[in-house]
Amino acid sequence: MKFSFPNIPQHLNLFGNKFSAFRSRLSIKNNLIGSLIIVFSLISFNAYSQISGNGCDFGGQIATQYLGDAPYYGNRNDIVMVYSASSAVPINKGNGWGYDCAAINDYNEFQVWDPSIQPYGGMRIVPASHDIRRNSASVQHECVVASARYATPGGEGKIVGSTYQDPNKCNTSRPNHLPLDDYMPLLIVLAGIVAFFLIRN
Repeated sequence: MKFSFPNIPQHLNLFGNKFSAFRSRLSIKNNLIGSLIIVFSLISFNAYSQISGNGCDFGGQIATQYLGDAPYYGNRNDIVMVYSASSAVPINKGNGWGYDCAAINDYNEFQVWDPSIQPYGGMRIVPASHDIRRNSASVQHECVVASARYATPGGEGKIVGSTYQDPNKCNTSRPNHLPLDDYMPLLIVLAGIVAFFLIRN
């Protein structure tokens, strides 16, 4: 009678290959799940840090990135500070919204209707926020805004100090009144990628 012994090395190699493939699939799934968790965390917990400094107030906006000094429209006897037009931050005057984390806020106290106040809704007081420090001695064109230091100015104004993105007021999971719908394209793409790998494997 002959006895047939299994090829142990071959079985070990086969088991090792299957185990490696399983680990690879598991790693891909874990990476994708981790990516989704990071994205949802960024959406839900958008962290803010307060920003303070000087800028050029040119009517409704403040440019915050200083590019250097330059002659005012070529006049070397009149040197002005140049700020980048692309760094302009809008000034929020209230307009019924209250504190806006994407703007520099400058408004007096006002009231808005709040339907969540029991039992039938009521007026809610929105505290004043004055985050612009103006110098009364400033001249009209002590600064200009432009695409580059020596480019033709696109506006002119006065140097002011400002503070915005107060972390005590920007701790909401849905900052700046941004609806979740604005994130939907990204979420759909990520969900599709995860589904593709899960179905394929």
